[in-house]
Amino acid sequence: MDKKIVLGISGASGLVYTLKLIDVLCKLKSLGKIANIYVIYTSNAVKVAKYELSIDLVRELLNKKCIDGLYSDNDWESHLASSSSTIGYSAVVVPCSMDVVANLANGLQHRLLERALYNIMRLGGKVILVIRETPLSTIDLENLVKLSRNGVIIMPASPGFYIRPKTIEDLIDFIVGKILDVLGIRHSIYRRWQEPFTQE
Repeated sequence: MDKKIVLGISGASGLVYTLKLIDVLCKLKSLGKIANIYVIYTSNAVKVAKYELSIDLVRELLNKKCIDGLYSDNDWESHLASSSSTIGYSAVVVPCSMDVVANLANGLQHRLLERALYNIMRLGGKVILVIRETPLSTIDLENLVKLSRNGVIIMPASPGFYIRPKTIEDLIDFIVGKILDVLGIRHSIYRRWQEPFTQE
């Protein structure tokens, strides 16, 4: 499968989703279900990773050998800065901040992340924004509606509880599984509603 994924990491809370998604994508790549994985991180993402998980995000990502390209938000030499190099790409921003949402909704491309997302949008590629902010203001909602009308998929990081989660990992897996669903990648990370549920 010639599937190329751009993973954007913004400064919103929820880096646990990001790291789990990367691990799953790496496994899928080893199975030949994904061709390439490219990651763009913002400076705020580095700060949030330090605060939430006590990790050096860049070092953590450099240790993921399955990543084909790792870029900071001001790395304009990246091929992702040009739409001519993003044909057939899909993108996921997880977690996605309202800053990224506002920039995209208003055509601002002063960082590599928004520029890459716009390039994929221009070519009709799939763009998924996994937002985690709550509550949302009217301005946030208007920006999200504007993006949705332009084909961007808005995915709140709100896990379902019909899976009867027993751990935080179960909730994380649900969101990561939903991302894969939208990308059109088959998986068995979470229990689906149509499967029989038994009383315990």
